[in-house]
Amino acid sequence: MVIGVAVCMYLVEFFADKVPIVDTIWDLVHTVVRPIGGALIAVTALGEAGPGVTATVALLGGAVATSSHLTKTSTRAVVNTSPEPFTNWALSLGEDAFVFGLGYLALTHPLVALGVAVTALVLILTFSVVIVRTAVRWLARGRAPARPSSALH
Repeated sequence: MVIGVAVCMYLVEFFADKVPIVDTIWDLVHTVVRPIGGALIAVTALGEAGPGVTATVALLGGAVATSSHLTKTSTRAVVNTSPEPFTNWALSLGEDAFVFGLGYLALTHPLVALGVAVTALVLILTFSVVIVRTAVRWLARGRAPARPSSALH
């Protein structure tokens, strides 16, 4: 029964993710669902532990799920501005392949999967910092008063 429900949920996710407006609404709903799910999975994987460790692991699991979700959602929001559907479909299929591959690695080679996940998180954090710095610089230049041209003096 659990596998049947999981397959049905995967099929809904698979098709909802291919339609530009539907995937944005789907991601909006998952802004709440994914962090909670990440926290619950982390606590379940931890097993028996004290309340402090459990809370820390829950926060860490939620933070990891949130960072990957925000990366996915923001990337998809940018791609959805493209008028043609092929970019959206290609990105969605790439995400599906990555998740399938990482799931396979987690079951067969958990340490390799951990390495891939950590590498992905490092890349997410690195690119986030670069994007935020670039945006701040761009906004600072856009709002700064224009300097007089040296050619006029």
